[in-house]
Amino acid sequence: MKATRFVLFLLPFLIVACASARSVQIPVAELPDPSIYALSIPELPQVGFPWRQTYNQSTTEAGYKWAYEAYQAYQPGSLGVDLETAFAINNDVVLYETDVSRQDLPQPPQSIGEIEDISWITVAQTQKLGDKSQIWKAAIGDLLTPVWWLEFYQGHAYVRISLLGFPDQIAPAYLYRLGDIVASRLPRSADALRSDIATQVATQPSPTSLPASNPGAIPSTQVVPAGTPQTTLIPLNYTAPAGNTGMVTFIDETGSQLTDGIKGTDDILADQGSGTAYEWVGWTELTEPVTLTFTFEGDYRIASVEIGLYHRDGLGVFVPAVVTINGVDYTLSAEDVPNNQRKDVVFNGPFNGPEVQVVLQHRGRGWIMVDEVHFTPEE
Repeated sequence: MKATRFVLFLLPFLIVACASARSVQIPVAELPDPSIYALSIPELPQVGFPWRQTYNQSTTEAGYKWAYEAYQAYQPGSLGVDLETAFAINNDVVLYETDVSRQDLPQPPQSIGEIEDISWITVAQTQKLGDKSQIWKAAIGDLLTPVWWLEFYQGHAYVRISLLGFPDQIAPAYLYRLGDIVASRLPRSADALRSDIATQVATQPSPTSLPASNPGAIPSTQVVPAGTPQTTLIPLNYTAPAGNTGMVTFIDETGSQLTDGIKGTDDILADQGSGTAYEWVGWTELTEPVTLTFTFEGDYRIASVEIGLYHRDGLGVFVPAVVTINGVDYTLSAEDVPNNQRKDVVFNGPFNGPEVQVVLQHRGRGWIMVDEVHFTPEE
């Protein structure tokens, strides 16, 4: 978003919530640092130039602990042209002594910094977050810089994420993705909230260890370099959940993207000619498990199934905890695909057609990303 000498700055404000009489009381001293749940720079969307933290504040008051993080990506004007580009993302996390999930969400303030008379518009939500959520938008300045504002409650926590400078076409998807990251970290019980007091930074959940469905066999996996020659058996068709929208759309637009032979790269947002991230289909933990069913013409014996997976902790993209193929479980480690990379993981069979069902189980939270599924027949 370009503006003339425009500085994006959002002053924090505090929210006073009245607790329900039936809420579990957690003394402030037993509440963790709210910043352990907040967004960090590696999780922010790529905008073409680096993010920097512009504000980091925390406070403890009677009844709550509050953390405020602010980030800005800024590019000054050049070549004598008095233009600049700026984006800002602000994230507040407030932890209350009592459950605030049943309270009404407050209206955004009419004053942001020194800018007055902001007219906020309620936006229809395509996705709910936490126990109660709401989205507003406004425009500020002579150039009508868009401001998007997401708030939600979840148990003892209140979260606000605001975006400044992002075009209306992409801001909602970014808001939901960032909101999903914070919401997935918030504890689901008062006991978990108390236990997080020892946490210094946001941590990933431990991998889930599930028993193999055939304990007498030891299924094997291997990682092979991209481009390794393989004889591929093309399915007639497949059924799969369509995918989800995050920073961009990770949806199977054609119903054949998982078997079209086009692989993604280590840059998941790369445009290889068909659009940003076109090669990738992604599912959040809201789709659990992810079930893919491939149908073949004939009762083939399939030697192995190769799945192209992506792993990037900073974007919340993780290796599946378990992959089940025709009822056989393969337990994966978090690093079977190295961080920030795409890899083909081979699952050795044999498997019998004419249908092969692949079930992907999430590693607690975040995304599973797949670009291709290949089938190698027995010779």
